Amino acid sequence: MSFYGRQDFLQTDAAINRGNSGGALVNSRGELVGINTASFQQATDLETYGISFAIPYRLTEKIMNKLIADGRVIRGYIGIDGRDVNPVMARLLDAEQQRGVMVAGLDKGGPAEKAGIQPQDLIIQINDKPVRGARGAMDMVTDTRPGSTLEITLIRDGETLTLPVKVGDER
Repeated sequence: MSFYGRQDFLQTDAAINRGNSGGALVNSRGELVGINTASFQQATDLETYGISFAIPYRLTEKIMNKLIADGRVIRGYIGIDGRDVNPVMARLLDAEQQRGVMVAGLDKGGPAEKAGIQPQDLIIQINDKPVRGARGAMDMVTDTRPGSTLEITLIRDGETLTLPVKVGDER
């Protein structure tokens, strides 16, 4: 999981026929839950089956508002490859903190590296908000305007540090 883009998709068993990409995915009450985006079909002599994906409504609403405000989607980027922390990983890192994101890698010359974040750091807060996992951390970063500064609190070698990271523009 990288902190510079890529969001989850909804997987659905609803048929998304050729040419229906961009159509509404609705629930049984007729409420919009996503926008159809991709379908992978497999056909045999007996049946056709496959999986389909939709962009979640919550994400489409964010994108729509960014397009209206800026004319394009602008997402924050700090250049971290992070992994969710589990109790075993926390023990290996000698950290009492059992939630957060362990830094697995950094983009060379990226904002996080420039700020002094290192591999094996355990990120526990962003702007005083607890980090519960990589997905939530990525959302906090991508929702931040480039040029802003995020205060990232982490644990390194048992010590708690807070480093300011200037957010870049997603590439």
